[in-house]
Amino acid sequence: MKKVFKLVVVVLVLSFGSCTTVDSGHAGVEVSWGGETNMKAVYNEGMSTGLHWIWDDMIEYDVREKTLVRTFEFNDKDNMVTKVELSLDYKLDRTKVNFIHKEISDIETKILKTLKSAGKEVVPQYSAIELNITKRNEAESKLANIIAEELPEFYVTFARLQMTDVDIPLAVSKLATETAVQLGRNELAKKKEAEQTALAKAAVAKSKGLFEASEYDVKTKKLMSQPAVLRLYEAETDRKWAEKGVSRYGNNNVFGAGVSILKGLK
Repeated sequence: MKKVFKLVVVVLVLSFGSCTTVDSGHAGVEVSWGGETNMKAVYNEGMSTGLHWIWDDMIEYDVREKTLVRTFEFNDKDNMVTKVELSLDYKLDRTKVNFIHKEISDIETKILKTLKSAGKEVVPQYSAIELNITKRNEAESKLANIIAEELPEFYVTFARLQMTDVDIPLAVSKLATETAVQLGRNELAKKKEAEQTALAKAAVAKSKGLFEASEYDVKTKKLMSQPAVLRLYEAETDRKWAEKGVSRYGNNNVFGAGVSILKGLK
């Protein structure tokens, strides 16, 4: 009975020890107890059975799509230091993970070197302003072509690349700020000049009006002081008094109305 129990235990141990699994989104590489990599097979996600798993290991590699974002400094075509942020979407070639395991110790470092090398080749063809406004898509296309060609050399599949940010060089930014400030000052100066011109024109118009009014007043006084005009004015005054039945000289005198002494003489 004890022998049967021991046999069952051995079978159970062997059963659990003779199977292994690969997680979802991963690919497995078989490495023997002696450290040899199985170059003939790549294991899909799920369970794998076999007595050899008692002494062999399963090394898993994540083969899902990843995104790598890094900022580099390059000289643009104006030889100005420009910070450029590159975003690369990629994934490991699942059919080649055994080669990655055997030949490459740090896959990310190789990808970064490829990104930087491509950037050094493409960015100097443009100015930072062009990369921000008019030429970004063109530059991204050139970068993508270079990277898509080089990544498979170390068993990586290219998905897409974006130039997610391009900083304006400090010298250009400073010049733009100074230009904007100067333009603002120029506009303010023009506005003040226009205001001063308007005030000056208003002052001239006022002075002209006062001069013309004064000139008219002088001409009027000069005209009114002439004898003929004075006599005409007196005659008009007498007429108005007469219409009222009175005299501008008053009543009861030799010049005015209602003089009784003249009536008595008749």
